[in-house]
Amino acid sequence: MITLRQRGVDLRAIATGAANLSLLLFIAYPLFLLLLVSFGAREGFTVVSYLKVFAQRQNYVALGNSLYVGTTTTLLATLIGVGLAWLIARTGLPLKRVFRGLIFLTFVTPPYIGTISWIQLFGRAGYGNALLTRVLGLSIELYSLEGIIAVMALYLYPLVFWATAHALERTDPTLEDAAASSGGTRWRVLTTITLPLVLPSILSAAALVFINTLASFGPAAALGLPARHYVLTTRIYAALSHYDVQMAAALSVILVLCSGGALLLQNSLLGRRRFITTTSGSRKPEPFRLGRWRLPIAIVLVVFFSFTAVLPLLTLLFTSLLKGWGLPLALENFTLGNYLTIFQDRLIGRALRNSLIFATLAASAATLLGFLVAYISARTKLRGRGLLDLLATFPRAIPRPVLAMAMILAFMNPPLALYNTPWIVIVAYIVAFTPLALRVLSGSLRALDPVLEEAAWASGASWLRGLKDMVLPLLRPGILTSFILVFLRGLPEIPLSLMLHTRGTETVGVVLFFLRDTVGVEAVSALAVIVILITLAGHLVVGKLGGRPEVGR
Repeated sequence: MITLRQRGVDLRAIATGAANLSLLLFIAYPLFLLLLVSFGAREGFTVVSYLKVFAQRQNYVALGNSLYVGTTTTLLATLIGVGLAWLIARTGLPLKRVFRGLIFLTFVTPPYIGTISWIQLFGRAGYGNALLTRVLGLSIELYSLEGIIAVMALYLYPLVFWATAHALERTDPTLEDAAASSGGTRWRVLTTITLPLVLPSILSAAALVFINTLASFGPAAALGLPARHYVLTTRIYAALSHYDVQMAAALSVILVLCSGGALLLQNSLLGRRRFITTTSGSRKPEPFRLGRWRLPIAIVLVVFFSFTAVLPLLTLLFTSLLKGWGLPLALENFTLGNYLTIFQDRLIGRALRNSLIFATLAASAATLLGFLVAYISARTKLRGRGLLDLLATFPRAIPRPVLAMAMILAFMNPPLALYNTPWIVIVAYIVAFTPLALRVLSGSLRALDPVLEEAAWASGASWLRGLKDMVLPLLRPGILTSFILVFLRGLPEIPLSLMLHTRGTETVGVVLFFLRDTVGVEAVSALAVIVILITLAGHLVVGKLGGRPEVGR
């Protein structure tokens, strides 16, 4: 690596200092302040707030509910994801491309929008519940902890699927062939050779599912609050709604500890295990023959995907086209007026415009910051680069309600009084999604040979000229991928927007969460359909750029 200086000034040292200062100000400072407030730093350090947390039964019930929902969702999503990954990646199952497409459709559907569709389908007045009651005299109670588990598992299992399928497709089958030739049954080879080889990928994805479930707010609020089933994220929101800042801070710290504990457990399980799954002579494994089970399994999967991927989205689409919720699905009851309402209604139009602006600004800043951190970490030996990478990555483990709480505490008062302005939402988006941009750009940058830029500098080009002429053109697909992915995460974002917005700074997430009863289920469904179409189009562009489905939610 070159320690280039230009006109006596090390430009990379300046970039490192600026990036470190930004991350310290917008990440470390808010989180440190959150910790101080949870210990009552203004009145003298005390653990009273933590004692108060566990003195109230609803708080430790919420903690238990969070762990129950997180653990059960993780188990269910892992079972579905691993099972589907093996069937699609390792067997002669028909319709594989169709099934992959339906998993991708589930993956790109924001979980809260998926929750809305399930409420319309199996809520107390849902189409599915009405049909079940009329035909079988049964009904499904979606407003429960089990309802949260089912919905979250259905929208998080793709994380496990993509990770496991990617590992299975790149695993050297030599060990499996050796075990089979030694007399091992197919089941024994699968359980003793194949699954242990891909275990790191499974555990990593399972940990991510657990953290995503703990941090989930929208589905937990939509399905839990009507039945008064609280989890930690909804208890933090309730505490803030009652202006109990110290209680909310203490609950936030507890939630961070739970998320961090999941990451530590993952690292301890995998820390000493090393697996070589791909070698220079690796070949694709032979598909496992399903025999007479081939067609029955395919039929079961068609039913599964029809029910979990297609039916909820069709329900959302039909609702967006209805003149009124609950009307029969007849041609005379359909209209495009709900889509016109999105652009005619002042509140919805403002929310959509705000979301597009906030997501664009956040995507631009997060991509720039992610590039700086990735470049400094991968291409320099400057002091502080390790801290820089750690600070930029840390928000990945911070649940969004906790991050919103930290932003409120840090930027409520001067000198940076961002609260009650659009900028606090934008800054929160940047902090939340910089880890995603960093992950994309780090991979792209490490794939580039540094010889090209070093040759440019050796020929007399400045550091900035070398970046502009050599690095950035080659990195353009990764930069565009990073921008699109951050934009797509910011567009429907709910917890940050919900807790940080004020009058005039409403976003799509706020409208989707709050205004179903105000502007109508039909208009909200139309807005949700538009968000899904934008998200799907964005991910298709990312796929064209050579990107793989991101596992960050």
